[in-house]
Amino acid sequence: MTDLRFVRILLVPLIFLAGVTDALAQRFSVSSFRQLPSDVSAFINPVRDLNDEDCGLLKIIASEDFAFSTPLGIVKREDKVGEIWLYLPRGSKKITIKHPQWGVMRDYSFPERIVSHMTYEMRIEEPVTPAAIASAPPVVTTVTDTLVVTRVDTLVVAPVKKPIPLNVSLLATAGYGGRSKSFSGGIMAVALKRHGAFVHVASDFGRAGAATGECDKTGNIAGKTPFYSGRTRKSTLIANAGLAHRLTDRLTVFEGLGYSETTLLWELAPSEGGGYVKNTHYSTGGISFEAGMMFSCGKIAISASVISIRGSEWFGSIGVGIKFGK
Repeated sequence: MTDLRFVRILLVPLIFLAGVTDALAQRFSVSSFRQLPSDVSAFINPVRDLNDEDCGLLKIIASEDFAFSTPLGIVKREDKVGEIWLYLPRGSKKITIKHPQWGVMRDYSFPERIVSHMTYEMRIEEPVTPAAIASAPPVVTTVTDTLVVTRVDTLVVAPVKKPIPLNVSLLATAGYGGRSKSFSGGIMAVALKRHGAFVHVASDFGRAGAATGECDKTGNIAGKTPFYSGRTRKSTLIANAGLAHRLTDRLTVFEGLGYSETTLLWELAPSEGGGYVKNTHYSTGGISFEAGMMFSCGKIAISASVISIRGSEWFGSIGVGIKFGK
Protein backbone atom coordinates (compact mmCIF):
# COMPACT_ATOMS: atom_id res chain seq x y z
CA MET A 1 0.00 0.00 0.00
CA THR A 2 2.87 2.31 0.87
CA ASP A 3 4.55 1.61 -2.50
CA LEU A 4 1.37 2.46 -4.41
CA ARG A 5 1.04 5.76 -2.58
CA PHE A 6 4.66 6.59 -3.35
CA VAL A 7 4.12 5.91 -7.06
CA ARG A 8 1.09 8.23 -7.13
CA ILE A 9 3.04 11.03 -5.47
CA LEU A 10 5.88 10.60 -7.98
CA LEU A 11 3.57 10.58 -11.04
CA VAL A 12 2.08 14.03 -10.28
CA PRO A 13 5.28 16.07 -10.80
CA LEU A 14 6.30 13.91 -13.77
CA ILE A 15 3.00 14.60 -15.53
CA PHE A 16 3.32 18.31 -14.77
CA LEU A 17 6.90 18.49 -16.08
CA ALA A 18 5.88 16.61 -19.22
CA GLY A 19 3.17 19.21 -19.86
CA VAL A 20 5.57 22.12 -19.34
CA THR A 21 8.20 20.54 -21.60
CA ASP A 22 5.63 19.95 -24.30
CA ALA A 23 4.47 23.57 -24.09
CA LEU A 24 7.99 25.01 -24.25
CA ALA A 25 8.86 22.73 -27.17
CA GLN A 26 6.37 24.55 -29.35
CA ARG A 27 8.13 26.48 -32.12
CA PHE A 28 7.19 29.62 -34.03
CA SER A 29 6.63 29.55 -37.80
CA VAL A 30 6.46 31.95 -40.76
CA SER A 31 2.80 32.11 -41.70
CA SER A 32 3.10 34.42 -44.72
CA PHE A 33 5.52 36.39 -46.87
CA ARG A 34 4.42 38.84 -49.54
CA GLN A 35 5.52 41.89 -51.51
CA LEU A 36 3.86 45.26 -50.78
CA PRO A 37 3.99 47.08 -54.14
CA SER A 38 1.93 50.03 -52.87
CA ASP A 39 4.15 50.60 -49.79
CA VAL A 40 6.76 53.28 -50.63
CA SER A 41 8.51 53.36 -47.24
CA ALA A 42 11.78 52.02 -48.68
CA PHE A 43 11.65 54.47 -51.61
CA ILE A 44 10.85 57.69 -49.70
CA ASN A 45 13.43 57.12 -46.94
CA PRO A 46 16.11 54.96 -48.58
CA VAL A 47 18.86 53.30 -46.54
CA ARG A 48 22.14 52.51 -48.34
CA ASP A 49 24.45 49.58 -47.68
CA LEU A 50 28.26 49.68 -47.65
CA ASN A 51 28.28 49.33 -51.45
CA ASP A 52 26.27 52.57 -51.68
CA GLU A 53 23.24 50.71 -53.03
CA ASP A 54 19.68 51.24 -51.79
CA CYS A 55 18.27 48.47 -49.57
CA GLY A 56 14.96 46.67 -49.61
CA LEU A 57 12.66 46.90 -46.54
CA LEU A 58 11.27 43.81 -44.76
CA LYS A 59 8.45 44.51 -42.30
CA ILE A 60 8.12 41.63 -39.81
CA ILE A 61 4.94 41.35 -37.78
CA ALA A 62 6.21 39.77 -34.55
CA SER A 63 7.22 40.66 -31.00
CA GLU A 64 10.43 42.61 -30.32
CA ASP A 65 12.07 39.56 -28.67
CA PHE A 66 12.97 38.11 -32.04
CA ALA A 67 16.49 38.53 -33.45
CA PHE A 68 17.53 38.12 -37.08
CA SER A 69 20.60 37.63 -39.27
CA THR A 70 21.21 37.12 -43.00
CA PRO A 71 24.22 35.97 -45.06
CA LEU A 72 24.52 39.49 -46.55
CA GLY A 73 23.97 41.23 -43.21
CA ILE A 74 21.27 43.54 -41.88
CA VAL A 75 22.02 47.19 -42.61
CA LYS A 76 19.51 48.66 -40.12
CA ARG A 77 16.79 47.52 -37.68
CA GLU A 78 13.91 49.67 -36.43
CA ASP A 79 11.42 48.44 -33.81
CA LYS A 80 8.02 49.91 -34.66
CA VAL A 81 4.69 49.46 -32.89
CA GLY A 82 3.58 45.90 -33.63
CA GLU A 83 6.29 45.17 -36.17
CA ILE A 84 10.03 45.15 -36.84
CA TRP A 85 11.60 46.88 -39.86
CA LEU A 86 14.74 45.33 -41.35
CA TYR A 87 16.68 47.05 -44.16
CA LEU A 88 18.34 44.27 -46.19
CA PRO A 89 20.95 44.50 -48.99
CA ARG A 90 19.72 43.97 -52.53
CA GLY A 91 19.81 40.28 -53.49
CA SER A 92 19.20 38.91 -49.97
CA LYS A 93 17.59 35.46 -50.23
CA LYS A 94 17.66 33.88 -46.74
CA ILE A 95 17.14 34.94 -43.13
CA THR A 96 17.75 33.23 -39.77
CA ILE A 97 15.14 33.92 -37.06
CA LYS A 98 15.97 33.52 -33.37
CA HIS A 99 13.97 33.70 -30.15
CA PRO A 100 15.45 33.36 -26.64
CA GLN A 101 12.66 30.99 -25.58
CA TRP A 102 11.39 29.28 -28.70
CA GLY A 103 14.66 28.50 -30.47
CA VAL A 104 16.07 29.17 -33.94
CA MET A 105 14.74 28.85 -37.49
CA ARG A 106 17.79 28.81 -39.76
CA ASP A 107 18.00 29.90 -43.39
CA TYR A 108 14.35 30.60 -44.12
CA SER A 109 14.28 31.23 -47.90
CA PHE A 110 12.29 34.13 -49.32
CA PRO A 111 10.08 33.29 -52.31
CA GLU A 112 12.02 35.94 -54.22
CA ARG A 113 15.24 37.90 -53.78
CA ILE A 114 15.05 41.29 -52.08
CA VAL A 115 14.97 44.23 -54.54
CA SER A 116 16.12 47.79 -53.83
CA HIS A 117 13.33 50.29 -52.92
CA MET A 118 10.80 47.44 -52.56
CA THR A 119 8.87 46.70 -49.32
CA TYR A 120 7.95 43.18 -48.12
CA GLU A 121 5.85 41.80 -45.24
CA MET A 122 6.56 38.68 -43.17
CA ARG A 123 4.19 37.37 -40.49
CA ILE A 124 5.56 35.13 -37.73
CA GLU A 125 3.08 32.88 -35.90
CA GLU A 126 4.10 32.61 -32.26
CA PRO A 127 3.15 29.65 -30.03
CA VAL A 128 0.49 30.14 -27.36
CA THR A 129 1.30 28.73 -23.91
CA PRO A 130 -1.67 26.64 -22.65
CA ALA A 131 -3.60 28.18 -19.79
CA ALA A 132 -3.37 24.88 -17.93
CA ILE A 133 0.32 25.54 -17.29
CA ALA A 134 -0.45 28.82 -15.52
CA SER A 135 -3.15 27.17 -13.34
CA ALA A 136 -1.31 23.95 -12.56
CA PRO A 137 -1.76 22.89 -8.87
CA PRO A 138 1.26 23.23 -6.61
CA VAL A 139 3.34 20.12 -6.03
CA VAL A 140 4.68 19.21 -2.65
CA THR A 141 7.89 17.88 -4.16
CA THR A 142 10.61 20.57 -4.30
CA VAL A 143 12.74 20.55 -7.44
CA THR A 144 15.89 22.65 -7.60
CA ASP A 145 17.05 23.49 -11.14
CA THR A 146 19.97 25.40 -12.47
CA LEU A 147 18.67 28.34 -14.52
CA VAL A 148 20.82 29.15 -17.51
CA VAL A 149 20.01 32.54 -19.07
CA THR A 150 21.01 32.78 -22.72
CA ARG A 151 21.31 36.22 -24.28
CA VAL A 152 20.59 36.36 -27.99
CA ASP A 153 21.80 39.44 -29.83
CA THR A 154 21.31 40.46 -33.42
CA LEU A 155 24.70 40.50 -35.08
CA VAL A 156 24.78 42.76 -38.10
CA VAL A 157 27.52 41.49 -40.36
CA ALA A 158 28.59 44.15 -42.82
CA PRO A 159 28.95 42.73 -46.32
CA VAL A 160 32.43 42.87 -47.74
CA LYS A 161 32.71 46.02 -49.80
CA LYS A 162 33.99 45.10 -53.21
CA PRO A 163 36.79 47.47 -54.22
CA ILE A 164 36.28 49.22 -57.53
CA PRO A 165 39.48 49.03 -59.60
CA LEU A 166 40.96 51.99 -61.47
CA ASN A 167 40.97 51.73 -65.24
CA VAL A 168 42.41 54.04 -67.90
CA SER A 169 41.29 54.10 -71.54
CA LEU A 170 43.19 55.73 -74.40
CA LEU A 171 41.26 56.23 -77.65
CA ALA A 172 41.99 57.67 -81.07
CA THR A 173 39.02 59.77 -82.23
CA ALA A 174 37.65 60.99 -85.57
CA GLY A 175 35.14 63.81 -85.91
CA TYR A 176 33.11 65.59 -88.56
CA GLY A 177 30.82 68.59 -88.62
CA GLY A 178 30.62 72.32 -88.18
CA ARG A 179 29.36 74.79 -90.72
CA SER A 180 32.49 74.27 -92.80
CA LYS A 181 31.97 70.45 -92.73
CA SER A 182 35.51 69.70 -91.62
CA PHE A 183 37.08 66.41 -90.57
CA SER A 184 39.20 66.18 -87.42
CA GLY A 185 41.28 63.62 -85.59
CA GLY A 186 42.30 63.52 -81.95
CA ILE A 187 42.93 61.58 -78.79
CA MET A 188 40.83 60.95 -75.69
CA ALA A 189 41.89 59.71 -72.24
CA VAL A 190 39.40 58.43 -69.62
CA ALA A 191 40.46 57.48 -66.08
CA LEU A 192 37.98 56.41 -63.37
CA LYS A 193 36.92 54.00 -60.64
CA ARG A 194 33.21 54.57 -60.04
CA HIS A 195 33.71 58.22 -61.03
CA GLY A 196 36.61 59.91 -62.77
CA ALA A 197 37.56 62.33 -65.51
CA PHE A 198 38.22 62.57 -69.25
CA VAL A 199 40.23 64.79 -71.61
CA HIS A 200 39.57 65.10 -75.36
CA VAL A 201 41.72 67.08 -77.82
CA ALA A 202 41.06 67.09 -81.59
CA SER A 203 42.10 69.08 -84.63
CA ASP A 204 41.88 69.05 -88.42
CA PHE A 205 45.62 69.85 -88.46
CA GLY A 206 44.98 72.92 -90.63
CA ARG A 207 46.59 76.34 -90.14
CA ALA A 208 44.48 79.29 -91.14
CA GLY A 209 47.12 81.97 -90.61
CA ALA A 210 46.55 85.73 -90.32
CA ALA A 211 43.59 87.53 -91.89
CA THR A 212 43.61 91.07 -93.29
CA GLY A 213 39.89 91.60 -92.73
CA GLU A 214 36.47 90.00 -92.32
CA CYS A 215 33.55 89.19 -94.58
CA ASP A 216 30.05 87.85 -94.10
CA LYS A 217 28.58 84.55 -95.26
CA THR A 218 28.43 85.60 -98.95
CA GLY A 219 31.78 87.44 -98.96
CA ASN A 220 30.53 91.03 -98.58
CA ILE A 221 32.97 93.49 -97.02
CA ALA A 222 31.47 96.79 -95.88
CA GLY A 223 28.57 96.39 -98.32
CA LYS A 224 30.71 95.45 -101.33
CA THR A 225 31.59 92.05 -102.74
CA PRO A 226 35.22 91.82 -103.93
CA PHE A 227 36.62 89.16 -106.22
CA TYR A 228 38.03 86.00 -104.65
CA SER A 229 40.54 83.50 -105.99
CA GLY A 230 38.53 80.50 -104.80
CA ARG A 231 41.22 79.26 -102.46
CA THR A 232 40.46 78.87 -98.75
CA ARG A 233 42.20 78.09 -95.50
CA LYS A 234 40.53 76.54 -92.49
CA SER A 235 41.40 75.13 -89.08
CA THR A 236 39.49 73.44 -86.29
CA LEU A 237 40.67 72.95 -82.70
CA ILE A 238 38.62 71.18 -80.00
CA ALA A 239 39.74 70.84 -76.37
CA ASN A 240 37.32 69.56 -73.69
CA ALA A 241 37.62 68.01 -70.24
CA GLY A 242 35.14 66.94 -67.59
CA LEU A 243 33.70 64.12 -65.50
CA ALA A 244 33.17 60.43 -66.28
CA HIS A 245 30.80 58.02 -64.51
CA ARG A 246 30.77 54.21 -64.63
CA LEU A 247 27.19 52.95 -64.94
CA THR A 248 28.11 49.28 -65.39
CA ASP A 249 31.32 47.30 -65.85
CA ARG A 250 31.10 48.04 -69.57
CA LEU A 251 29.22 51.33 -69.94
CA THR A 252 30.59 54.77 -69.00
CA VAL A 253 29.10 58.21 -69.67
CA PHE A 254 31.01 61.50 -69.68
CA GLU A 255 30.32 65.21 -69.98
CA GLY A 256 32.52 68.31 -69.89
CA LEU A 257 33.38 71.83 -71.02
CA GLY A 258 36.32 73.42 -72.78
CA TYR A 259 37.40 75.91 -75.42
CA SER A 260 37.14 75.22 -79.15
CA GLU A 261 37.28 77.20 -82.35
CA THR A 262 36.84 76.78 -86.08
CA THR A 263 38.18 79.30 -88.63
CA LEU A 264 37.56 79.69 -92.38
CA LEU A 265 39.57 82.21 -94.53
CA TRP A 266 38.81 83.23 -98.14
CA GLU A 267 41.63 84.45 -100.39
CA LEU A 268 41.10 87.74 -102.28
CA ALA A 269 41.93 87.85 -106.00
CA PRO A 270 45.24 89.48 -107.02
CA SER A 271 43.22 92.38 -108.48
CA GLU A 272 41.87 93.02 -104.97
CA GLY A 273 45.34 93.08 -103.47
CA GLY A 274 45.49 89.43 -102.41
CA GLY A 275 45.56 88.25 -98.81
CA TYR A 276 42.93 86.40 -96.80
CA VAL A 277 39.78 87.59 -95.06
CA LYS A 278 37.95 85.77 -92.27
CA ASN A 279 34.44 84.54 -93.04
CA THR A 280 32.64 85.34 -89.77
CA HIS A 281 29.67 83.06 -90.56
CA TYR A 282 31.82 79.93 -90.81
CA SER A 283 34.24 80.93 -88.02
CA THR A 284 33.30 80.41 -84.37
CA GLY A 285 35.27 80.36 -81.15
CA GLY A 286 34.41 80.11 -77.45
CA ILE A 287 33.07 77.78 -74.77
CA SER A 288 32.39 74.25 -76.03
CA PHE A 289 30.41 71.37 -74.51
CA GLU A 290 30.84 67.63 -75.00
CA ALA A 291 28.70 64.70 -73.88
CA GLY A 292 28.95 61.04 -74.80
CA MET A 293 29.42 57.45 -73.74
CA MET A 294 32.10 54.78 -73.85
CA PHE A 295 31.52 51.03 -74.18
CA SER A 296 34.25 48.55 -73.31
CA CYS A 297 34.51 44.87 -74.18
CA GLY A 298 37.57 43.20 -72.75
CA LYS A 299 40.50 45.47 -73.56
CA ILE A 300 38.73 47.29 -76.40
CA ALA A 301 37.04 50.64 -75.74
CA ILE A 302 34.66 52.43 -78.15
CA SER A 303 33.32 55.97 -77.66
CA ALA A 304 30.75 58.26 -79.28
CA SER A 305 30.10 61.89 -78.39
CA VAL A 306 28.49 65.15 -79.52
CA ILE A 307 30.39 68.48 -79.36
CA SER A 308 29.00 71.98 -79.67
CA ILE A 309 30.78 75.36 -79.84
CA ARG A 310 28.57 78.06 -78.28
CA GLY A 311 25.51 76.09 -79.40
CA SER A 312 26.01 77.16 -83.03
CA GLU A 313 28.65 74.72 -84.32
CA TRP A 314 27.96 70.98 -83.90
CA PHE A 315 30.33 68.04 -84.37
CA GLY A 316 30.04 64.27 -84.02
CA SER A 317 32.97 62.20 -82.79
CA ILE A 318 33.69 58.47 -82.53
CA GLY A 319 36.72 56.74 -81.07
CA VAL A 320 38.33 53.36 -80.56
CA GLY A 321 41.19 52.41 -78.29
CA ILE A 322 42.58 50.25 -75.49
CA LYS A 323 41.45 49.95 -71.86
CA PHE A 324 44.02 49.34 -69.12
CA GLY A 325 42.67 47.78 -65.90
CA LYS A 326 39.36 46.13 -65.09
